[in-house]
Amino acid sequence: MAMEIMIDMIIRAGLIVATAFLFGVVFLAYLRMKNRKMLFISLGFAAFLVNALLHIPELINENYTRMLPENVFLFIDLVGLILIVIGILKD
Repeated sequence: MAMEIMIDMIIRAGLIVATAFLFGVVFLAYLRMKNRKMLFISLGFAAFLVNALLHIPELINENYTRMLPENVFLFIDLVGLILIVIGILKD
């Protein structure tokens, strides 16, 4: 049981780091190109990063009860996906 929790924490922490790295790469591309297309794409990845950061208290404290319902997290993901699709279809 404890091993499963530790593996879950490692995977979640890795996904948060990967999301932050991906957002950093896309944001640096936006800073280099400065167009609206990259702005929408970087805002979409920023939404994913915010979603990942909202899950950090769960990693620190197992007994943490979420202040936000699961639907809010799904809505943040949906907004991020819509922004990325708008950025891809722009121009």
